[in-house]
Amino acid sequence: MEPKKGEAKVQKVKNWSPVWIFQIVTALIGAWILFYHYSHQGPEVTLITTNAEGIEGGKTTIKSRSVDVGVVESATLTDDLTHVQIKARLHSGMEKLLHKDSVFWVVKPQVGREGISGLGTLLSGAYIELQPGSKGSQPESYQLLDSPPLAPPDAKGIR
Repeated sequence: MEPKKGEAKVQKVKNWSPVWIFQIVTALIGAWILFYHYSHQGPEVTLITTNAEGIEGGKTTIKSRSVDVGVVESATLTDDLTHVQIKARLHSGMEKLLHKDSVFWVVKPQVGREGISGLGTLLSGAYIELQPGSKGSQPESYQLLDSPPLAPPDAKGIR
């Protein structure tokens, strides 16, 4: 006796499954989050200094008039190994603070003939102060000073 052979029933498979809707929606949400993140970043600022004492990437803030306006992203040596290049990112909308005559300096505790300054940084750590300028467009990089400037950039007189 010969065993009975069954016939296979062939059915056409659907081209798509409702399960794919979840993956498509997830991909669209991810793309929107990436677009939103990169479109709402503030300007990147490059600061050049001789010493990065007290400056830490991801921790050191940039302030203007005691308000946080950005954060340091990284500090690396320049190609010639003579200076430190600090990359910082300002918050969105802070582009208007950056001009050719804007000034950056490090605020840290100091004792001198003039007295004691920067005591607030004993607990919080050093930060970078930004004095906004008003003239010219944003240059490629700024010089980071070790102490505050003696006069504001818009003060009359010869420097």
